Amino acid sequence: MGIHRVPEFYCCYLLRSVPKKQSFYIGSTPNPVRRLRQHNGLLTNGSAFRTKQANLRPWEMVLCVYGFTSKIAALQFEHAWQHSYHTHFISDDQRIVKNKTGGRSIHHKLGNIRLLLKNAYFQHMDLVVHFFDQEARKVWDQNRFNIHGDVVATASEPDGSVLASQNAETLAATNLACVEKLFFDVQAIDGRRTSSHDKALSHGRITCPICQESFNYMSEVDTTKPLAAFCPEEDCTFVSHLSCLHRIFLDDEQLMKGTRKLIPKSGTCPLCEKIISWPTVVKYSTWARDPGTTKDK
Repeated sequence: MGIHRVPEFYCCYLLRSVPKKQSFYIGSTPNPVRRLRQHNGLLTNGSAFRTKQANLRPWEMVLCVYGFTSKIAALQFEHAWQHSYHTHFISDDQRIVKNKTGGRSIHHKLGNIRLLLKNAYFQHMDLVVHFFDQEARKVWDQNRFNIHGDVVATASEPDGSVLASQNAETLAATNLACVEKLFFDVQAIDGRRTSSHDKALSHGRITCPICQESFNYMSEVDTTKPLAAFCPEEDCTFVSHLSCLHRIFLDDEQLMKGTRKLIPKSGTCPLCEKIISWPTVVKYSTWARDPGTTKDK
């Protein structure tokens, strides 16, 4: 069995009908640009039945939650978000939607994101909530249900003159442009980092600075290619065995918090001494080991 490869991009998203603001749709995809175009009929196949209705089009993507470590994890989040009234990822005492017909407001949709991101399973993925709609971001900041947690939230900044427009097609086109920018920006950052990592590995034999054992990705012998860890900071050249950095991160976490978990959330790079995200380290490690591509849905 091959090593699991973290997908390039996988997100769960919230659509809202432009003509009918109280109509929402929750979905997931590795390519939000393609998926939004499908929902709005710009691509002839692939649209969900609910979003095909002409009186609901065009749809705008209000937000997306991205950074899932696998397609399965994204599908689990999507299902839990759609069924927040009974998902096991939200405890009964914290649940804000009690039945199947409840929770239709945007306050509930965003509140349930906060609750899901408090769950330990999703917490360790370092997921990002990105808003394409300014009003939705304001609702997020209001936090009506007073749900607190360590969540990274970012937002696009569309043209203010377009936001004032009453033309549905103009709003939809601007929204699509915001989605494209996020998607392509993330890909560009990943591309630069991957290129840097490939260059480091191309030098041949590398000595792990933690255990002092060497490995060589240029060798044709598979057993000499353990998972390598890279610091994601652009100016840092740290490379080690992933397993060695994992042990260092766990040791540091135990010293600081007094507990030892199987998976660390972050740690300090031994070279540049900056705090780096463990899920990000793992992502680039699996990409270096398996440079294949993720297929769009």
